[in-house]
Amino acid sequence: MALKETQGKKTYLTIRDGKIARKQGEEWTLYNSVEGKIVGLSTREGKFGTDLCIDLMDDELYQLQIKIKGGESAKQSSYFIAFAHCSPNLDLNQKVEFIPSLKIENDRKRAALFLKQGGEVIKWAFKKGDGMPDPEEVYNKKGELVSVDWSEVETFRIDKVNELVNKLGKPVEKDIVADFAHNANVEDDDLPF
Repeated sequence: MALKETQGKKTYLTIRDGKIARKQGEEWTLYNSVEGKIVGLSTREGKFGTDLCIDLMDDELYQLQIKIKGGESAKQSSYFIAFAHCSPNLDLNQKVEFIPSLKIENDRKRAALFLKQGGEVIKWAFKKGDGMPDPEEVYNKKGELVSVDWSEVETFRIDKVNELVNKLGKPVEKDIVADFAHNANVEDDDLPF
């Protein structure tokens, strides 16, 4: 006989309209943030793409699902990008607060995700030109920029999330999000929302 300890049922959450959202029946309840200790990371294939699933333990077990690639766009979502950039600075022994934001400026949606630990906003561990590879610009014969290849940058972000998985110390068969990094020849002139 093998004894197993369950952590109880999960409360599934996502980000909707710049808020943490919980679906109850056909209704959505929106919250400003969710907080808990990260106890697991995985991916889930959904109707609209692949989600990064972050298991958070607080008074109960929550699973925050963040879209890896944004909607109709082939680009990584701004929520996933923020999580990946903060992941090296996370202390897995402390609770993390996830605070999404959505602003509309000049008819464009600007989505962001802030992470806090100990009351302090977690800073991004890397930025363009500071440890992160630059996107490859593709020019035509006339010297005009025709596209920007973000695949190397996206692979770098995926690697940072996979490093966090390894810090959790839970065995995984393969990198959880390795197949979702490639995004060649896409211009990054707008957020994915």
